[in-house]
Amino acid sequence: MKTKKNLIWALIAVAGMIGFVSCSDDDDPVTEDKEVFTEAEAVEIVAYSVASGSDGLTADIETTAELSGQSVDSNGLKSADSNTLSCGESRDTTFTSKSTSLITFESSKMYDYMLECDESDDPLMLDFSFTYEGEFDAPRIASQHSGSGDFTVTDIEHTSDMYLVNGTWQRSSGFESKIRNQGTRQASLRFELVDVAVEKEPKEVDNGTIIFSIEGESASGSSSSGYKYEGTITYNGNGEAIIEITGSSSSYITNLETGEVEEL
Repeated sequence: MKTKKNLIWALIAVAGMIGFVSCSDDDDPVTEDKEVFTEAEAVEIVAYSVASGSDGLTADIETTAELSGQSVDSNGLKSADSNTLSCGESRDTTFTSKSTSLITFESSKMYDYMLECDESDDPLMLDFSFTYEGEFDAPRIASQHSGSGDFTVTDIEHTSDMYLVNGTWQRSSGFESKIRNQGTRQASLRFELVDVAVEKEPKEVDNGTIIFSIEGESASGSSSSGYKYEGTITYNGNGEAIIEITGSSSSYITNLETGEVEEL
C-alpha cells in the first residue's frame, strides 16, 4: 500500500514539473533571430549607399559631372588658362570629404579620367575610374566601406543640357543596424548605371536607372545566413528615387540626400 502511495505522489510531482516547464516556455519572450536578413534591411543599405548625404553613389555621379564641366569648356575647346583637357589627355585628383551634419561621414576618393575625341578632335566622352574608402554614421545605420567605379560620361558637347553617365559602381561594407534586430552585416553591392542624366547646371541627377545587387553574410559567417537581393533604382528628378526588389510586391521611395526610406 505504501509503495502505491509513493508511486501516486511521484506521478503528481512529474506532472507538476511538466506543467511548470510548459508555462515557463510560454512566458519566455520571443527573441528575434539576428541571423535573418530582411528585405527592409536590404533596401535601407541600398538607400544609404546611394544617398549623397552619406557620400554614396549619387555624390560620385555629381562629382564626375563637376569634373566633366572643368575638363571641357563651353565651346568644347581647350583653354590655356583653364583646367580643360586636350584630346587623349588624362588627369587624376584626390578628394577628402567630411560631414558633421545629421549623417556624419569621412571619405577619401581618387579619380582618374581621360578625354576621348572623335576623328575631328571634337570632345566625345570622358572615361572615369576611381577608388574610395570611408565610413558614415546615420541615425539608423553605420558603415565602414571601400569600393571603386568606372563611369563613361557622354553628351559633353556644349549643345547638350545634360551629361549622360553609364558604368558600374561597387562597394564592400560592414553595416551595423541601430534598429530592429541591431544586426551587424557584411555586404557586397554592385550598381550598374543605365543612362543616368545629370544637369550641367546645377550638377544634379535628373533621371536614369540603376540595376543593383546586394549579397553577403551576417557577421557570424554562418553559411545558413547568406542572402542576395537584386532590383532597380529609378531616379525621378525631384531629389528622390524609387527602389524595387525583384520578386517583391513592395516598392520604396528614398530621399537622395538623407537616405530615408518609406514603403509606397
